[in-house]
Amino acid sequence: MTTTKSPRKRKFPTRAQPTRATASATRAVPAVNPAVPTAVAAQTNGEVGAALHVQLEPGLEIKDAEGVHRLLSAALVEQRAIAVDVGRVQAVDTAGAQLLLAFQSEASRRGVTIEFRGESAPLIHALAVLGLRDKFSFAVPHG
Repeated sequence: MTTTKSPRKRKFPTRAQPTRATASATRAVPAVNPAVPTAVAAQTNGEVGAALHVQLEPGLEIKDAEGVHRLLSAALVEQRAIAVDVGRVQAVDTAGAQLLLAFQSEASRRGVTIEFRGESAPLIHALAVLGLRDKFSFAVPHG
């Protein structure tokens, strides 16, 4: 004689239970995206402790924020002066401006000197519209 099991009635909790996060090493590392801004991290004059040079790409908008944040955070790890070239920046939104402000604040907290270089009319305009223009100082272009 075979007995069949009757389906159990499952009771669902009324409160949402926290789920455990499971992550493998392959999922924890984001994939490389060619659209993500890149940096040129090089010593400016060959001396140890010279400033790092970070080149921002044309997009400084919310869609670019993760890549730019990763780029700027990596530069801060070096614990030395950073020259950020904003000359290529053509599109800026509030998220991009906020990211630069937070980067500058974190650098100051860590005692890292930041110098913004290059001319970007869209960036200057966005900072002015947002009332943040006086929070940034840009190096006067040479030549």
